Amino acid sequence: MSKKEKKEKGTNGVRKVMNILGGSFLVKEQFTKQFPFMVYVTVLLMIIITNTYIAEDRSREIVKNTKLLNDLHVEYIQVKSSIMQASKQSVLARKLRGIGLKDPVEPLKRINIDEEKQPETEE
Repeated sequence: MSKKEKKEKGTNGVRKVMNILGGSFLVKEQFTKQFPFMVYVTVLLMIIITNTYIAEDRSREIVKNTKLLNDLHVEYIQVKSSIMQASKQSVLARKLRGIGLKDPVEPLKRINIDEEKQPETEE
């Protein structure tokens, strides 16, 4: 390459930058033909960016809800365990002795009532 070619190459890049900064590229015929495509690409890029933000937001929400679900599950197990412990017969008997109730000594008896032998009531 000669010095002249290098100089033209360097000034060509400067001209392109000046055209962009000056805005003269906007009035060229090539730009006006490409403008609808550029608008289309810009709209697609905006949709992609919006979709990415929505997906990240949903992902954060899923992580937050998963942590909350795990915390609630642990709390459920703790409460269930304490209720099972408190409802044992030995624990209940110990608590009820303070108010004067005692454990039954006799086993429970089943009472059967025949519906046929019941007296009829008048309404």
